[in-house]
Amino acid sequence: MPIKLLRIATGVFFILLGLAGVLTQVEEAGFSLNNNNILLEQLVGLVEIACGVVLLAGLGGFRTRTLATASLIVLIFWILRIVVTNFVFSSPFALGWASLIGWGIHFSMELVIAAAVYILVKVYD
Repeated sequence: MPIKLLRIATGVFFILLGLAGVLTQVEEAGFSLNNNNILLEQLVGLVEIACGVVLLAGLGGFRTRTLATASLIVLIFWILRIVVTNFVFSSPFALGWASLIGWGIHFSMELVIAAAVYILVKVYD
């Protein structure tokens, strides 16, 4: 049951984040790419929706190799997104002390999501 709850929460998160990226009138809060490129936000949003669907597909009790590979791709995507949003489009080293703490909190949230997806990937092992 805890894995199913984690799967639901993570899958719904990805779908909602993806919808926020696709629908320009919805604010992504701290999960925006911060690059002012609407097309890129929408493309990433579509990928995030697909990631959410993949994670929720595991609710059916299927433990196929395809689903395991797809979940691993979700993890890789999220790690790449963390790197791009935190180190390519912005630099934590250029921030003041107070902003650095805020950046650290946001970075930690993204790592918690990555850990949740990693746990869901490991369920297939």
